[in-house]
Amino acid sequence: MGMLIEGAWCDEDLADFKRDGHTVRFSSGFHERISEDSEFKPESNRYALYYNWTCPWSHRASITRALKGLEEVIESVLLEPAMGLQSWWFGTSGEYKDPAIGATHLHELYSATDKEFTGRVSVPILWDKKTAQIVNNDSGAIARMFNDEFNVLANHPEVNFYPAGQASEIDELNDFIADRLNDGVYKCLLAPSQDDYERAFDALFSALDELDNRLENNRYLLGDKPTEPDWRAFACLVRFDLIYYSLYGCNLKRIQDYPNLWPYTCDLYQIPSVASTVDLEQIKR
Repeated sequence: MGMLIEGAWCDEDLADFKRDGHTVRFSSGFHERISEDSEFKPESNRYALYYNWTCPWSHRASITRALKGLEEVIESVLLEPAMGLQSWWFGTSGEYKDPAIGATHLHELYSATDKEFTGRVSVPILWDKKTAQIVNNDSGAIARMFNDEFNVLANHPEVNFYPAGQASEIDELNDFIADRLNDGVYKCLLAPSQDDYERAFDALFSALDELDNRLENNRYLLGDKPTEPDWRAFACLVRFDLIYYSLYGCNLKRIQDYPNLWPYTCDLYQIPSVASTVDLEQIKR
């Protein structure tokens, strides 16, 4: 897979950074916060979200940006949907370009921020154009900042995917979806043995059954309005039948076969601005 080691690209992974059926995600590396009290203040046209159509973790950030109405406030920079030899890159077609430092690969922005960086190179990243550095590369944290910190600049400040009264419920369900669904499909794909695969497979479809049951009497996972867990789930569900069912071996059932998960996925997709964050042809690439 490859990673950065002390700021230089290496084609081999260190032992602590190898992905397998047990470890799917790693510490993201950059954890600065945007807020009025920090060095990184919420300002229009100061930040850029780097992401691509492929990555489901990217998707939760791009959806929040779109639904909060931040398209004119936070620039979007797309990368090539298909990974290159050195992880995520801008490709050679000329369709995708880096406006910050003219990078050809995403890892160059990592090294530009921290010349000694050691870790995996992942999307999304939130780039600060003023100080020329990555602020944060944790998709959940980026989505939360878009939700909380840009309301003065947002076209839809009334949209709130993390209401205070539901915070503990949201946190608990976020963890469940991250482990059992978002990571769950990758645990099937990367399982090092048949036993590992079967455990991951059973856990994944048990989680899907649980979510389907939860939706029997609720329009969304925590009530009548979408919250963070809905968008974390959606990013996986919208890819499931096209990608995960066949390519990842997650083939007990399709999402279309669930009585509640399928109309729920369609419902979320039809919320204004959500469809613009999905490109199924590029995802299939």
